[in-house]
Amino acid sequence: MRLCKPLVLWMWLALAGLSSAQEAAPPLELAAALASARADNPAIRAAEARVAAMQQRPSQEGALPDPMLGLRYHNESFDRLTLGESEFSYVELSLEQEVPFPGKLGLRQLVASREAERERAMRDATILMVLADTASRYHELALIDRTTELLNESRDVLQLIVRLATARYGVGEAAQQDVLRASLERSALEERVTMLEQKRTAAEAALNALLGRTDAAPTQERFVFTPPAPLESLDELERRLRDRAPDLRAAQEEVQRSDAALGLAERGYFPDFSLMGAYMNKNGLLPEWELGVRVTVPLYFWQRQRAAVAEQRQTKRAAEHARDGERLKLEARLRELHAMAATSGRLVDLYDRALIPEATRTLQSARASYEVGRVDLLTTLNAFSALLEYRMRAAEEQTNMKRARAEIGPLIGETPLGESLGSAP
Repeated sequence: MRLCKPLVLWMWLALAGLSSAQEAAPPLELAAALASARADNPAIRAAEARVAAMQQRPSQEGALPDPMLGLRYHNESFDRLTLGESEFSYVELSLEQEVPFPGKLGLRQLVASREAERERAMRDATILMVLADTASRYHELALIDRTTELLNESRDVLQLIVRLATARYGVGEAAQQDVLRASLERSALEERVTMLEQKRTAAEAALNALLGRTDAAPTQERFVFTPPAPLESLDELERRLRDRAPDLRAAQEEVQRSDAALGLAERGYFPDFSLMGAYMNKNGLLPEWELGVRVTVPLYFWQRQRAAVAEQRQTKRAAEHARDGERLKLEARLRELHAMAATSGRLVDLYDRALIPEATRTLQSARASYEVGRVDLLTTLNAFSALLEYRMRAAEEQTNMKRARAEIGPLIGETPLGESLGSAP
């Protein structure tokens, strides 16, 4: 029996250590979440498959048309075979190869290459958008965890206020209303924590979808709440937008594709050729062979070729206007996000530098004054609520700044970690 208690104590300590180890499991880092989305997100996989498919197009468009191989038998009578008896009976083997006018195949290949490059730029835009959405969901979950932490900390502080009000009520120095009011405030905090749990479940399900996880059950992972990175100047971000924005690259590739298509339409005025060769076997008589060439005549050019050129000119003009409109739209969105992030940054600085320290001192003074009966409980609770709201707003504005920075990434061709995506094949 003497060994039993140490054994039980040892087992209890082991279980406590195991529980602490489980609680101290490493949180999900943002970089790991982004890597998981890059590898497993269905939208990214589909975009990469489309790029792989489009990369097979240029070689097809640049190849000659398939040759035509023909076999023909010519007879001189209906009642018998006359091959070898009549010089007009023969078996013919022919080969025909269509050859487009010089330059047409190269332009067709160029058009297909530009389409493939446009698809690659659209793939990059898809990747960056998915990564931005992943980072936004991650920051939302980190904010929920941070808010829950603040509420739990505030609940501990409020518990002290409840005990103080109860003690003062017990000695007749406070009214019962103070105890009830403090208890009501504590219940309100419990309500907010419960609502955050429901919000966390929904946000985690959205993140799991972005990460391509088939298991929809909540994982209860922890998310790191980090301070936002410094915001870069708008001029620098605009320069990177003009140089690396995937949407702008896609629009530019469409302009170049339209230019190549216009050149191909202009080549439509020139004829294509067909080279032919045939061998005729007459079974004992002299064999024959022939060579020939056929040329297409663009006889109805005013109805076909001229209209095709006019169509491609308008298509190119439309692509140029679309590119300019896309650039203006992206620049406007960048300025909007930059202004939002800058405003959030100024608010965070205001909360950290002035409001939170002042609210902390106010709460400490109010609690000490209430303890000696110099102020009422309402003043203490108001100071408590003000400090809690300032801390929560500071965390919210930090998250707004990080989410705005994540949304800027797709505009300037960067991941939420500030890395250039480039245009990997």
